[in-house]
Amino acid sequence: MNWDLKKFIRNDDGQVAVIFSLALLPLLALTSAAVDYSQVNKERNAISSALDAAVLAAANNNAISMSEKEEYAKTHFLANYNGKLKFELTPSMTADRVRLAAEGELQMSFGNLVGIENLTLKESSAATIANENTICLMALNEEASEAILFDGGISYSSPTCAVQANSSHPSAITSRLTDPPLAQSFCTVGGARGEFEPYVKGECRPIEDPYALVEAPAIPSECAVPLSELVVFKDKDPEALEAAQVAELQQRLAFAFTAFEETGSLRSAVEAFFSYETDPIFDTDLGGMIEISQNRTGSDVDVIPGTFCGGLTIDGINVDFLPGEYIIKDGPLSFINGAEAVAEDVTFILAGSGAVLNIQSESSLKLKAATEGPRKGLAVMEAIDHSAPGNRTYQEQSSLIAEGGSLTVLGTVYLPKQQLRVMGRDTSIGSMAPSTGFIADTIQISGGHGSSMSIAVDHVAADMPPIQPRAEDGSRLVE
Repeated sequence: MNWDLKKFIRNDDGQVAVIFSLALLPLLALTSAAVDYSQVNKERNAISSALDAAVLAAANNNAISMSEKEEYAKTHFLANYNGKLKFELTPSMTADRVRLAAEGELQMSFGNLVGIENLTLKESSAATIANENTICLMALNEEASEAILFDGGISYSSPTCAVQANSSHPSAITSRLTDPPLAQSFCTVGGARGEFEPYVKGECRPIEDPYALVEAPAIPSECAVPLSELVVFKDKDPEALEAAQVAELQQRLAFAFTAFEETGSLRSAVEAFFSYETDPIFDTDLGGMIEISQNRTGSDVDVIPGTFCGGLTIDGINVDFLPGEYIIKDGPLSFINGAEAVAEDVTFILAGSGAVLNIQSESSLKLKAATEGPRKGLAVMEAIDHSAPGNRTYQEQSSLIAEGGSLTVLGTVYLPKQQLRVMGRDTSIGSMAPSTGFIADTIQISGGHGSSMSIAVDHVAADMPPIQPRAEDGSRLVE
């Protein structure tokens, strides 16, 4: 009997079956846990994807109210969720955010083996709400470095509208200002350098030129109407005409005296007296010659719509542009020597070589664009109609507002192939104008001490068509 017991104890046949039997329950538990873990991950991913899609869809839909966004998010979630669970959905809204939370129970496949029958899943997602921004400062150039440049001592502010650069350059928008430029938003296809308020968003989508399809008027090859019929004195009585002649004589004498002081040459003074209307102005602060037109006005005049071959120079006060379109052909539209002009329901068309806008020397222009017609809302328009060669500008050109110049615009200044430059001291752009926009190839804002550029876009207050272009500040997931 003892021999048989010892033999049994030493016999190891069948031990694998015993070990397997002992390990079976732990193996089943691990296998069920792996299956359930995979199922949980699959459900979490499905829930998260559906939540993200739901809040982004609700945030991007500006055609529905805030209360409607809640139901819209829930409906969108159910349409995109491809799992089998039933959820309790809890949406919540703020002024700038859509949030959706989902809670449901997942029945475990093998969890009951270890005492777990159901697992509660909780997920949430949130997105910022897309706002439609009006762009009031826009550079169209797609490659330029410093397509928009803020420099010098100027103050820039456009708290109700956006700044956009279509350039893909790493320094598409650059600021060297002591006080950061302020806007509703800054956006660029490329990158930015400097400080801004708020920060610049990079990798934005390019915004199409909103006026690319707006046709310029036909540009005459010649000027049929003489300047004397387009610029008329407000009061045509002999005394007014004599006063205008005296004022012109005084201006010529002042110009000649300045030339004599600078050169000490009587000959230079005489030449300056007779060349006063045709010579460009040398601006010491700008360090260069500023072209002016031979077509020149004095004070107390009305300007009648028409074509001005060689441009037009406003050199006087109490100058009124009557409503209509003014074609400035092959020369600049300049405001100099403290000129003061008002233009209501007017569009200036810049066409041909040298057709630029210059406002300087403490001159001011109050300009309101037409509210009707094919070019409504455009206060200044560079004509670039490819179908009409006479409408083309021929070389790189710059429009300039400098040295105390003041431009108050209701409407859009549209210079798609020009650089817009704001320079000098005490230069003012847009102050007190409720709705203004600037679109150019590139933009340089570098005024000195006392200069400011303030832009707003309340077209209702301005009684103007809405400023273009517009762009959505796209929704983003924030949770």
